[in-house]
Amino acid sequence: MSEVQWSSDLISPKSIAGTALIGKACDILELIGNAPGRIDQNMLAEKTGIPRATLYRIIAALASRGLIRPDPISQYYTLGFNFLELAQNAWSSSDLASIASVELRRLRDLTGETAYLAVQEGRHVLALGRFESAHDKRSAAKLGVLKPMHCTSQGKAILSRLEGTQLDNVINADLVAFTENTITDPAMLRAHLAIVRARGYAIDDEEIVMGTRCVGAAILDPDGKPVAAISVAGPTFRMHPERAEQLGQELAEVAKRISSQLAPTLKATIRQSGDYRVWTSEPAFVGASPRWSAQHRSIYWADQLAPSIREAGNPIDFVSLHALSESVSAFCLTDDGFICGVGSDLVVGTRISLKERIVGEPGFEIKALRASPEGALWAAVFDEEASLSKIGPWTRDTGLDAVFELSGEVSDIVFAGDGVVMAAQPFRQSIFMLETESRRKRKFAEIPKVAGSPKALAIDANYNLWVGLSEGWSIVKLDENGEIERTIALPVPSPTGLAFGGDDLSQIFVTSARSGLSRESLANAPLCGQLLSVSSGERGRSEPPVLF
Repeated sequence: MSEVQWSSDLISPKSIAGTALIGKACDILELIGNAPGRIDQNMLAEKTGIPRATLYRIIAALASRGLIRPDPISQYYTLGFNFLELAQNAWSSSDLASIASVELRRLRDLTGETAYLAVQEGRHVLALGRFESAHDKRSAAKLGVLKPMHCTSQGKAILSRLEGTQLDNVINADLVAFTENTITDPAMLRAHLAIVRARGYAIDDEEIVMGTRCVGAAILDPDGKPVAAISVAGPTFRMHPERAEQLGQELAEVAKRISSQLAPTLKATIRQSGDYRVWTSEPAFVGASPRWSAQHRSIYWADQLAPSIREAGNPIDFVSLHALSESVSAFCLTDDGFICGVGSDLVVGTRISLKERIVGEPGFEIKALRASPEGALWAAVFDEEASLSKIGPWTRDTGLDAVFELSGEVSDIVFAGDGVVMAAQPFRQSIFMLETESRRKRKFAEIPKVAGSPKALAIDANYNLWVGLSEGWSIVKLDENGEIERTIALPVPSPTGLAFGGDDLSQIFVTSARSGLSRESLANAPLCGQLLSVSSGERGRSEPPVLF
C-alpha cells in the first residue's frame, strides 16, 4: 500500500483546471483575510504576481460585491461586511458555534489539548472552530481546511451515523492512505464504523498524520442525524491510547449535551410564503377569533368591523351582524350557533337569527372569549379608564365572575390544561399563567420587542403555547420555560387570532387585520385580512362548543 503525505494542498481548489481567474480572486481574498488592514494594491501585486490591470479589475469586482473594502484614508484592504452574511449562512443553525464553543473551551482546559468543531463538506470535514492547547507542541490544524472523512476522528464519527447512499458515496470512493494506519478497505471501514457507532466516539490513531492522535464524537439532531462533530487532538506522547479511550467517553457525553442544547434551534422552522393556504376570496377589515368546529369539520372566524361571522371557503357570511350597528370583538361557537362580544355585552345567536343580548358590566369592553375544556364560557374584559382587565367565567345568571385581575389590556386567553389559563398582554410584551384553583398568577413569558408583541394564542396537544406576534410577521412556539422553541414565518405582519384545525388538527389557522394599514404595508403584505393556514407538523387541540 503506497502512502501519500497529508497536505491541505491535496484538496485545494487551486489545482482545479479552468479556474485560473477564480483562483486569483481567492488568492487575493486569502491574503487580505490573513493580513487585515495591512496590505494594499502594491503588496497584492507583489505577492500574487498578477498583472496590475487584471488585479485592479478583480479588486473592483470583489469590492462591488462587498467581499473586500479599502480603508478610505490608508487604502489598506480588509474583508468586506458581506462575509458576515455569508458566514451566517454557512450552517443551518447559527447557534451551533456558540453552543459548542462553551464545551470546546472546557474540553481544552480539561485536557490541555486542542479542541475542534467541524462539519461535513461532501466527502470531507471542514474545521469551523478551534481552541488551542497552551503547549508548544500541539495540534494546530488550520480552520477552513478540508480533510478526508475516512481517516479523521471527526469524519469517522459523522460517517458512523450516516446510512445508505450518503455512506456509500464516501467509503466507496478512492480512499487514500496517508499513513500505515489509514483504513482504505471499504469492508474494514464499515466494520470499524459499526464499533464507532456502538461506543459513541471515534479515534484517529495516527491515520492522517504520524505523531498525532485525535478523538471525536458526532453532534446529532433530534432524528439522530449528524450535523457536526467535536474532537480533541494532541501529540501521541501525551495522547497515549489509554488516555484516548478515556477521553472518548468524555467526548461522547459532551456531544450529547451539545446535541440536547442544539435540538430546539434545529427544530426551528422558517416557513416561506409558499407554505401557506388562503381560505378566502375577500379579506376581512379586521379578522379575529378563528374557531375550528369538530362537528362540522370547518373553520369559522369573525370580521370585527364588517361585522359578521364567516365560514372558510364560503363567500356568503355564515352570520351577518350588520343589524347590531356595532363592531364585535371576539366570538365562540355553541352547539347551534355562536356567542360574540359587542362592547361590554354578549350577543347569542344562530345562523338564522340573533336570540338575545346579555348586558355586561358597564365600562368594561369584552376583549376575548374562550370555551373551557368543560364548555364553560370565559371572558377577558378591559376597563380602559382604570387600565384594568378582569378574567373569569361568565354565566347567564351571574354575569362575569372575575377570578383574576391584571393591570393593562389582555388581547387573548386560552386554556392550557386543567385549571390553567394563559393571557396575552401585548403592551407589556408578556404572557401570564393563571391557575384557577389557587388563583395564583405569574409571568410565564416575556417576548423581546424585536420579535413582535404577543397578540393571539393557541395550544397544541402537548399543552405547548403558540403565540401570534403583532408586527412580528410570525407565529412562535414556546417551550415549558416560556422560551421561543420554534418560529413559523407569515406573509402578514400582525396575526390577530390563531386556531388549530383540519382533519388531523395540524393546520394553524390565522386571522389578521387590513384596516388601518398604510398603502406601503398593504403592498408588502397583500394577504392582510385573509384567513390563512400553515401546516405546523404538530397536532393541536380544538376548542369545544360553549355550553351556555
